[in-house]
Amino acid sequence: MGRLLKYYLSFLVIVVCASCVEFSNETYHHLTHDERKTLSADYAQLARYCERGSPKNMRLLEKAIKIDPQNDLAWRDLALPYLYAGMINEWNKHMKKAVELNPVAWQGWRGYQKLYFFRDYSGALFDLDATDTLTFNQVDYPQNISVDYLRGMCYLGLEQYDRSIEYFDKYIDDETEKVGEAYVDESAFLYLGIIANSQNRFDDAIKHFERAAKFEIGNADLDYHKAKAYLSIGEIEKAQELLLNAKKKFEDDEYMRGFRYEAIEQLYLSDIKTLEASISGTRS
Repeated sequence: MGRLLKYYLSFLVIVVCASCVEFSNETYHHLTHDERKTLSADYAQLARYCERGSPKNMRLLEKAIKIDPQNDLAWRDLALPYLYAGMINEWNKHMKKAVELNPVAWQGWRGYQKLYFFRDYSGALFDLDATDTLTFNQVDYPQNISVDYLRGMCYLGLEQYDRSIEYFDKYIDDETEKVGEAYVDESAFLYLGIIANSQNRFDDAIKHFERAAKFEIGNADLDYHKAKAYLSIGEIEKAQELLLNAKKKFEDDEYMRGFRYEAIEQLYLSDIKTLEASISGTRS
């Protein structure tokens, strides 16, 4: 039965996509309001069976919007290919419409996208802070990430480190209370350690990195930044050992990176080589 349903859906996608050339000539005035909403939702769902950003995918979403201009999910889904292609104006137009139609669902998402794709930290904060009034007394999770964690990232980018620490701590405390420390995203500790390193609080930085490593065997980022801290307090042997670990993990692709975007504070091989040179210079 499941296989038959899959074949049926595939056939339906083919039939609908083949009729895309007729989209511009169709009208839906004969349908009731509820019928239009249902049909629009069906087309938006069908679009998900096509590769995101493909002509078929986008034409199906355009049709969903034509049938029901209030379909906020279709507006949001149509914004994503423009986001990934770097077409900011088109992304903004479609995402803005999705937020206008359903701010509870999409304003936090837009904040996430501004933060990671455009490094628009102030603009991201505007959207993320709006979630406090949209969903009162509730922590939102756009893209399944705590809005407090995201605010910590924004203030990190703005180099307002005290505010960044405040929100990372708030995120950690909230997650620990809800589900336990083992389920806290270890990158929150990593970023707290990076901030501590930048403020010459090297012992605090090491504690943050060790806390992260309790639940994550470690990636290149943890070892690299921990090596920087140990070098700064004069423990050269420890720094070199950690940097060797970081280099091996980096070569094994065990390092932090974003999906379709550069991670904030992303580690590169050039960073490792620069620290290697610093350690060598200290030894000579």
